[in-house]
Amino acid sequence: MSGTAGYLGAMASISAEDVPALYEGAKFYSPAVGDAGRSSVTSWLAGLLERNGPVPLMRVESVAPDTQCVAVCVLGSGSAMADLPPAGDEFVLAVRQIERLQKVRFGAVYPLAAATISALVPVVTAAQLGVPLLDADGMGRTFALIHHTAMHLAGVSPTPLVAVGPTGESVLVEVLSGPRADRMLRANVDTVGGWAALAAYPVDAGTLRRAALPGTMSRITNVGRVLLETTDPEALVTRLGAITGCRRVARGRIAELEHLSRQNDVTIPAHPSSLVVEETGGLGRQLRIELRSEIVAVFADGALIAGAPDLMCLLDVSRGALATLDSLEPGDLIDVLVTPADAVWYSPEGMEMVGLASHGIPLEHPRRR
Repeated sequence: MSGTAGYLGAMASISAEDVPALYEGAKFYSPAVGDAGRSSVTSWLAGLLERNGPVPLMRVESVAPDTQCVAVCVLGSGSAMADLPPAGDEFVLAVRQIERLQKVRFGAVYPLAAATISALVPVVTAAQLGVPLLDADGMGRTFALIHHTAMHLAGVSPTPLVAVGPTGESVLVEVLSGPRADRMLRANVDTVGGWAALAAYPVDAGTLRRAALPGTMSRITNVGRVLLETTDPEALVTRLGAITGCRRVARGRIAELEHLSRQNDVTIPAHPSSLVVEETGGLGRQLRIELRSEIVAVFADGALIAGAPDLMCLLDVSRGALATLDSLEPGDLIDVLVTPADAVWYSPEGMEMVGLASHGIPLEHPRRR
């Protein structure tokens, strides 16, 4: 990625050589997700950028305020996407359908979530449409539901939205309520193939200046470079901390993996489970890590030390690499890392939407004590 010194997103571009770092950084911001679909999407994007050239990456402030913009992401199962790879035109078809409906032409694309493969497909879409990619997104990481965005908190509707499946079938949703749009959309994902290309949150750049989270695509690329450049866990934690503000709260060995059947909020597509870690050195504490579709809370000897909307991830100390939740085994030595989310998520409205209570844990967040 090229750009002016000090800010990689200013009048910069994303090229084929940036794809590995982009992917690794995107994985850091959604550490629960494994590598299903990685090779097909990264190869697709790298090949597209080699043929078409780099995609401009622009700050929202550098785009004319009346420029029409649209967010894209992958909706549904990564494993389904690996089993039924994209034909290649799904995201463009979704965008074009909204253009026809609203009688506009989009001049820029942005990620709904700068995490997982949903951080890569906006680059694909921008390259195919021949428009810039905005260095901003709606989540600053990944959350479970499409209305869990800074745009939603700012009063921007996710609709009209279009989801296009790998068979070419599409779903158009036009409702006033963000939560209802999410429910209607998810009810159709399995029907169209288990995953879908989503285009949503059509809005002008002037509104995005106040509604979106800036600099997130540059940030994940910087994080990805660090993850690719070193496997020394001490160096990783130090360098990641300088970029993201993350800190290590404990190092320990996994003692137990528990799969629980306790009830959970049915609006969150996840299955509760827990991870027990015995701290090595330090205070010798016992950690309980609460899992949903992500890590949502960390307790040390019964006391809450981190929780949603914090980004919590695990570093495999022996490999010097991120450990996804589906790769964990008893006996693994891990570092528990906690990264602060973007500030909007610690507002009362943000905490109500994605905080501990939304995961069935009615405790005060450590930041509020």
